[in-house]
Amino acid sequence: MVLLTGICMKKLMFLGAFAIGISTLFAQELKLGSENLDLGTIKLNTEVTAKMKVSNVGDKPLVIKSVVGSCSCTIPAFPTTPIAPGQSAEITIKYDAGSVAGDFSKSVTVSSNDVNASRKIFRVKGKAQ
Repeated sequence: MVLLTGICMKKLMFLGAFAIGISTLFAQELKLGSENLDLGTIKLNTEVTAKMKVSNVGDKPLVIKSVVGSCSCTIPAFPTTPIAPGQSAEITIKYDAGSVAGDFSKSVTVSSNDVNASRKIFRVKGKAQ
């Protein structure tokens, strides 16, 4: 009886894992254009704008829920309408260099309804002088 229960449990676990795998096979998936958004060299006390491409490589609508910069110097704007399967959109980033010279590297976190990775992070990099 114990052996039979163990075999049944293994089969149930396998079927559950298989079902989860199949359900994520057909879903929305966010792909970033790059892991880094390089702004190059910018002047102190200036604001620059750049865009990050985001694509839906899945087969269901992708909804971007929020985009948050790691500091108040990195201000994102993002599409609020769903991105259709196979389509792309852009996240706009405004970066305020401020008055401190040197290299900078800030993070931007994108939250979406991507079933495999609901949060994706990219970096905004450059040098202020």
